[in-house]
Amino acid sequence: MILLACIKALHAFIHFLIGLYDFSFYRIPNILLGMLVVLYGFYAPLYLDMNTFLSSLAICAGVLVLGFALFSFKLIGAGDAKYLAVASLWMGTHGILYFLFIVSLIGGGLGILYLSLPDHMARLSDWTWSKIQNAEERYSYFEYVWAGSGVGPEKKMRANVGSRTVPYGIAIAAGAIITVLYRL
Repeated sequence: MILLACIKALHAFIHFLIGLYDFSFYRIPNILLGMLVVLYGFYAPLYLDMNTFLSSLAICAGVLVLGFALFSFKLIGAGDAKYLAVASLWMGTHGILYFLFIVSLIGGGLGILYLSLPDHMARLSDWTWSKIQNAEERYSYFEYVWAGSGVGPEKKMRANVGSRTVPYGIAIAAGAIITVLYRL
């Protein structure tokens, strides 16, 4: 029971970091997605039977194909497509529809918020980004949490934020946290 609680807490924390990173940098770091897959590797053998595990893999593959189809039509970003697939891995057949419904609701709310208050959301994103950059300068080890945002191409610049699109990773993160805490 304690192990499951630790897995849930770590799972929620990783999703929180992904949502915060997407809000600040408009990117979803692959290293955090990899951490979710590794955590699933610890969770699945302990708590899932083989049929549930295989159906979760099939759902993940299907969502990945659907996500990249949406990406090819420029409806979502590539990071969002990968993130949606990795998050769906945790949902299985019993939680995937609930998860997608929650993500859609939160994503719709985010879209309305970004359309209604574009300048406020942009300033809040800029403020969050500057706080992350300041923390990385003050505490050098902090940049490793963000998978190199302080040492890579995002150091002191945000070239990919010009269009001010909606960071849909926030909706995926919130949907995943809600679904897993409710379902597992």
